[in-house]
Amino acid sequence: MTVKRLLSRCLVAFPLVAAMACTEDIAMDIPEGRKRPVIEGSITNEYKRHEVILSCSSELYSEEREMISGAEVYVESNGDTIWFYEQPNKPGHYLSDSVAGVKNRWYHLEVNVTENDLYSRPLRMYADTKMSNNASGIDSIGLLPKLDENNIPLVDDDAAVCVCPYFQTLSDSSIVYNVELYLNGARFKNRPSKLFNLFPMKGYAGYYFNGPEMLQSNIEVPVGIMNKVYMHEGDVVKVKLYSISRDYMYFLVGQKLAIGVNPVMGAFPAMFSNIFSNCDAIGWFNATSVIVGEGVYHEF
Repeated sequence: MTVKRLLSRCLVAFPLVAAMACTEDIAMDIPEGRKRPVIEGSITNEYKRHEVILSCSSELYSEEREMISGAEVYVESNGDTIWFYEQPNKPGHYLSDSVAGVKNRWYHLEVNVTENDLYSRPLRMYADTKMSNNASGIDSIGLLPKLDENNIPLVDDDAAVCVCPYFQTLSDSSIVYNVELYLNGARFKNRPSKLFNLFPMKGYAGYYFNGPEMLQSNIEVPVGIMNKVYMHEGDVVKVKLYSISRDYMYFLVGQKLAIGVNPVMGAFPAMFSNIFSNCDAIGWFNATSVIVGEGVYHEF
């Protein structure tokens, strides 16, 4: 190797070595956004107590969450008023009495806060949303082995179990399902994650889901995956398919992509929101319908 070529390589390598040798911490001064009221709430067609959560956006990477207490919270629909009451042991969490929403009906959320630490005036926050439509129900749930590239089942202990519902879909291709899986009554998560199980119906709308006319290569389409290592003969798997709008999907994706440990931190003013207010409030009030199905797991 010539001296000239050796010198050239040394000059290229020197900045890399110097960079690797730098161990000094660099403090970054990140501007803090001002606090804004945040609303997270929903009503579904399930007969239960529904919840609205009021808080303030937090600083970047903050694990603390300042809640908003003392608010008047109610939802109006078709001449009826549903009141939400703050829980004594959970400030900022407001629950309704047990009630079931109705598909295709409009819901108006109203939140009024007389005294607050954010503004010198009373706060008014509101949202109008229509409960999404949904299929009439899930006929059955198939719990099937995942296939390899040759359509041969993977049957080792760590193999995946494909959760495949069977039901008549609606012709509305804009529907997105937010999928929840339950194992023996408990919410199932393969591992801690911020991910949302979103399943768009574009391409499937109008078909009988996993029916013969929809299948390609006779392979069912799963809406969720479960790890076989957690499952035993006779376990009951429940599937909830929440029909949501594409706008709400974008809001969930924004939460998923948020930087930091708090999904309502102060750095997301550009996130989707359906909250109107006199105080720059953000968040989402969602009215969604859900269908539920169950299946029994058998070893394969």
